[in-house]
Amino acid sequence: MSSKIRTLSLFNNKGGVGKTTLSTNIAHNFAERGHRVLYVDCDPQCNATQLMLTEEQTNEIYASGNKLEEALRTSYFNTVYGIFIPLREGEPEIEKDIVTYRSERFGVDVLAGHPTLSQIEDVMSNAWQSALSKETAAFRRVHWAGQLATAMEDQDRYDIIFFDVGPSLGPFNRTVLLGCDAFVTPTATDLFSFHAFGNLARWFEDWVAEYSEMQEANIHTWGRFAANLDEKLRPLRLHSRDGRALRYLGYTTLEYMKKKSGGGEQLIGAFERFRGRLPDEAKRMASSLGQNGDEYLLGHIPHMFSMPATAQDAHSPIAGLVSKDGVKGSQLNQRDGYVAKIEEAAEAIYQRLMA
Repeated sequence: MSSKIRTLSLFNNKGGVGKTTLSTNIAHNFAERGHRVLYVDCDPQCNATQLMLTEEQTNEIYASGNKLEEALRTSYFNTVYGIFIPLREGEPEIEKDIVTYRSERFGVDVLAGHPTLSQIEDVMSNAWQSALSKETAAFRRVHWAGQLATAMEDQDRYDIIFFDVGPSLGPFNRTVLLGCDAFVTPTATDLFSFHAFGNLARWFEDWVAEYSEMQEANIHTWGRFAANLDEKLRPLRLHSRDGRALRYLGYTTLEYMKKKSGGGEQLIGAFERFRGRLPDEAKRMASSLGQNGDEYLLGHIPHMFSMPATAQDAHSPIAGLVSKDGVKGSQLNQRDGYVAKIEEAAEAIYQRLMA
C-alpha cells in the first residue's frame, strides 16, 4: 500500500438520505480491497458506532465502571471525544493516542462516537472565530482532523480514514472537511433534499472564500515569528499546500420507491424533475473548489426497505448478511441487487479518491 493516507467524508446537511448506511458499506468495500481503514464517527447520534460494533463492545466503551460518573469519564477516552480533551483545555494539539475497536464483520477499525460531541460544536465555533482573528493556536485547533490523519500516517496504521458527520453546516463539520482530501454528497430526489443540496452548494462558495482568507492571514502571522513554519504546518495537512486540495468527488441519490406497472417501474414526475436538476448544483459545488468536471453522479442507491435495520441488528454490512442474520429466500436476491448498486458507487468513489 502507498504510505500516503487518504481521508474522505460523506457530507450533507440533510438527514434521511442514507449517509451512514452508505458510508459504512463503502468503508467495508474499501477494506475488502485490502486497505487498512479507520472509521471515525463524528456524529453525536453515533449511528455508525451502533451499526459496526457489537453490544459487548459498546458496553465496554460506554458502560464500564461501577458508577455512572466513572463510566462517563472512561467513555470519553474510549471514543473520538478523547482526542478533543487537550483542545478543551486550551492546547493547540489533539490527543494522538487513540483507542479504536475492531469491527470484525466490516473489516475496519472504529473510533467510536460520543453523544457529548455536540459540546465540541462550541469549542470549534470559538476556535473558528479566534482563527479568523489570526490566533494561530486556534488555527491549529480547527485543523484537528488533519492532525489525526498525520498522526495515523506517521504511525503507518491506516491507508484510508472515513469521517462520518451529522447533518449540519456548523463549525464542527467545517473542521472535519479541513482534514479531508475529498467528500461525497449523498442526497435524494425529493423537494427538501434538492433544496438542501442547493443550499450546500451556496454554502461552499462562502465557506471557501472565508477559509482562504483565514489560512492566508494565519500563515502570514505565524511566519513573522516562527523559524520552523513548515514543521509547524505539516501536521495540519493544509489545503493549498504540498499539492493538497479538498476535492468534490460527486453525489449519490437515494432512490424513491417506484411502483410497478405493466411489468416495469412507474416513474414519478416530481421526483424525476428534481433528479434532473441535481447535476447543475453539483457542478456549482465543484466550481467553488476550482473543479471543472462534467459528470458528478456516482451512483443510484436503492431504497432497501428493512434490510438496513437487519444489518443494524447483525452489526454487518449489507454484503455480509446471511441466512442466520434473518435474510432468507427472495431476500437473498434482493441483498445481491442492493450490494451491486453499492459496489458500483464504491468503485466510482474509489477511482476518484485514489486518482
